Amino acid sequence: MLRRVALDGEYDLSRKEEVASLFARLAPDGPAVVDMSSVSYIDSTFLHELALLHFRFKDHSVTLINVQPNVKRILDLVKFDRLFRFAGEASASLP
Repeated sequence: MLRRVALDGEYDLSRKEEVASLFARLAPDGPAVVDMSSVSYIDSTFLHELALLHFRFKDHSVTLINVQPNVKRILDLVKFDRLFRFAGEASASLP
């Protein structure tokens, strides 16, 4: 199982199964990293999948790295800064 996934593009209802599959491959037995440097759009479907990921990793952190400002604004609006860690380029060496 993986400790890191990289996402790319726009994430809405049409990509729900793809996101669910990617997140399911992350091993919840340690911290994980989701690289969002190439994510340009998210909707409530993606937010739901992120929330499910958070609950799967209840004992470990999930760090979202390189989040674009427009996407970060949405994550902040729904208070996901309370559920996830955020980091920039310096976090590239995380597991």
